Amino acid sequence: MVRELARGGMGVVLVARHPELDREVALKLLLSEAASPQAVARFEAEAQALGRLAHPGIVAVHAYGHEGQHPYLVMELVEGEALDEVLKRDGPLEARRAAELLAQLSDALEAAHQAGVLHRDLKPANVLLDRAGQPRVTDFGIAKDVERETLTQTGQVLGTPAYMAPEQAAGERARFGPATDVYGLGATLYALLAGHPPFRGASAMNLLVAVMHKPYEPLPPEVDPALSAICARCL
Repeated sequence: MVRELARGGMGVVLVARHPELDREVALKLLLSEAASPQAVARFEAEAQALGRLAHPGIVAVHAYGHEGQHPYLVMELVEGEALDEVLKRDGPLEARRAAELLAQLSDALEAAHQAGVLHRDLKPANVLLDRAGQPRVTDFGIAKDVERETLTQTGQVLGTPAYMAPEQAAGERARFGPATDVYGLGATLYALLAGHPPFRGASAMNLLVAVMHKPYEPLPPEVDPALSAICARCL
């Protein structure tokens, strides 16, 4: 191990040197205290989904395995920062930059969908900008392989409330499809243009209700009309 890159309630991402590849990689570990059968199944689903995707806009996976009670992923190390951190620091992006990122993310999602994989949690925090400023989609931890039985049941909510589609907020698994990711893409574009997600609330439940039953906050009037129209189509 070289250093710790990130840590959350479910796992930790380390920077490590791969002895066979002779280069630094990102090592994603599921913490033993979080390694329920369902969490392990989702972790394995991420490995399988990423293993089938080869696209410059998607973070690559090199290997999957277990070290004791810790399932792990060996992934491409992307040096840069998450898009949500850019928004927190710099605020909304200029229209041209937002349009560039939209096109690149759309291309990556199309590749995933053509491979039969839905992301289901697209948001700025799951987009890394490399040193060249190119976006890389990551964190397919709740991805669904559309050719296999899903890991979720009707009524179970998976995703991030502020960026999830209405069918996700309602837990309507049968309605999940490519359009679910298109909604996440539109919500991400909205955040690039407004500096915040299309819905805001005091609690996750308030957000879920808003996503299902209320219109999103209007974009600022100075936003490019063409980009506003794309948001409206996606959302």
